[in-house]
Amino acid sequence: MNTQRTELNRILEIIGEIAETTADGDFIYRGEPQHYEKVSSSLWRECDKVFGAEQFDIEAIQQRMLTVAKDYIHEEDNFEILTELQHYGGHTNLIDFTIDNHIALFFACDGFPEKPGRIILFQRTEKTNEEYKIKEPQNPRNRVIAQKSIFVRPPKGFIEPENFTVIDIPGSLKEPMLNHLQKQHGISTKTVYNDLHGFIRNQSVHQRTYIEVYKSEPAQHKDFLLQDRS
Repeated sequence: MNTQRTELNRILEIIGEIAETTADGDFIYRGEPQHYEKVSSSLWRECDKVFGAEQFDIEAIQQRMLTVAKDYIHEEDNFEILTELQHYGGHTNLIDFTIDNHIALFFACDGFPEKPGRIILFQRTEKTNEEYKIKEPQNPRNRVIAQKSIFVRPPKGFIEPENFTVIDIPGSLKEPMLNHLQKQHGISTKTVYNDLHGFIRNQSVHQRTYIEVYKSEPAQHKDFLLQDRS
């Protein structure tokens, strides 16, 4: 009981720290389950593997990609194409943020339980909105709506560290934090990944259960199959 009380106190301290830090500004949030070298786009990370320390124009590379992508989609707006590519797991120069710090906390704790996660607090101002092309999608899909997503398009492919604040989430606090978010805020894997991509993401986890249920109730499943064929 004392351990649970201590964990809850630490959770509330982190949530309070986020609230205090963002009280006087317009902030968006990003949760990461471990500490990466940069807050960067997936396209930047892919290009960095090729170029390394060599400088490259991430937006020029993305523009070439967009030109090709338009042969595969009935959409002319570049930003909408990028958000759709992002939705399907493609590499773009967009970085996913959310307007809900509780959802960001979920992402900070969802994975790598042995490592500390972090939540990125990025303040929106007239300058950052323009420089980083911060924008919400015009035709959001289920997951974008559920995650309250907003996208940042950094001109260099990453956000300079002086432009954001980091709050750490200890690895030992990840599971208690996820439990708290589900019980107190209704945020869970099912609500955050609420589409077929989410089902596929967790299919391997639940597949054993499907098989065990089928094995334990063969007669019922046989009757169901016979009815389905009639």
